[in-house]
Amino acid sequence: MNPFPGPDRPAEPNRLLVRYLAGQVSLEVAAAEYAQLWIEWLQAGELRSSPALGNATDVDNLSEADAKKTHALLQRVTSILEDYETKKGAREYLSSAGNSEFDQAVRRLADDVKATLGEQQVAVVWRFAAHARTLDIEDASSMRDRCVEDVQQYFQDTFVDTTWPACSRHPNHPLDFADGTWQCPRDRAPIARLGELGSPS
Repeated sequence: MNPFPGPDRPAEPNRLLVRYLAGQVSLEVAAAEYAQLWIEWLQAGELRSSPALGNATDVDNLSEADAKKTHALLQRVTSILEDYETKKGAREYLSSAGNSEFDQAVRRLADDVKATLGEQQVAVVWRFAAHARTLDIEDASSMRDRCVEDVQQYFQDTFVDTTWPACSRHPNHPLDFADGTWQCPRDRAPIARLGELGSPS
């Protein structure tokens, strides 16, 4: 997310950044207000990328301490927006989930996530299931594979678990998913079918 993306920037984020850097509002308050502005602009269709927190001259003039504070603010805003997107996607998916082949696979993937990462991460599955439905993929197996790939990539990229799901034979690398089965990428040995990662072997 670029906090300083251009000349036609709304005034609110600029004032918010100034108040935050001056110590008038806390990190949590500033991040929540900034994320709320971003969400409101998105919902109104007025925004295609993140709103500005300042401008290029602000960056040049930031002290090292203020640059660190700004970085911390952006990280927190990103976290809040990720949570918002996850909850939004989860609501979209769950409101129309049925018993199709794809929906059954999504529930099995959710079982794997719950068994290995905990209940709090299951909404990520629903988020990417909603996204998979928007893609031009007709085959249920291909849609399932895309959803699994997106969920796995998300957990690794966001450092929830960089080896998710970890191979039980070599815990320093993640499993691959192919043909409905989690497999060791080194020797292609099948480890568990989708939905059975938490089952005793």
